Amino acid sequence: MTKYIIQILLSVIFLAISSIASWYEGSEILEDHWEWENTAHFSHMFNGEVTSTNDISQLDYFVYSAKIKPTFPFIMIISLLYLIILIGKIVLRNYKHGFNIFLTILGCLLLLPCLFLFNSPTTGGKVFTLTFGLTGLMCLLFSLGFYLKKLKD
Repeated sequence: MTKYIIQILLSVIFLAISSIASWYEGSEILEDHWEWENTAHFSHMFNGEVTSTNDISQLDYFVYSAKIKPTFPFIMIISLLYLIILIGKIVLRNYKHGFNIFLTILGCLLLLPCLFLFNSPTTGGKVFTLTFGLTGLMCLLFSLGFYLKKLKD
């Protein structure tokens, strides 16, 4: 159990540091007025029209960072996915097919964002299309591998 605790702590540390860095980098949206219309989705949802920096939601910092500078948001997503898979493995270790089902569902859910980001012209959109696509396929392939291994047993 100690190895799981260490992995969880490291994942949470990576998630926290990359989240803070993403939030900081995303604060540049306050200076990029021309990006407010296309990037400030949460601000439009919460406040309607965005006319000043006070109308920008903190959540839009992450959207801007993912769109323009995707390095730290990428680390955020990977560490969050690792944490989710690790917790799923711990929680479902006593169920015969539980982890396989979990990986299959997670893989399918990860492939969904690819549909929305597939034609994105931004660097971040391309990075996240590839990230969600590859991690979704990896989850599905690991699930299939675990299932085939259990069939042999």
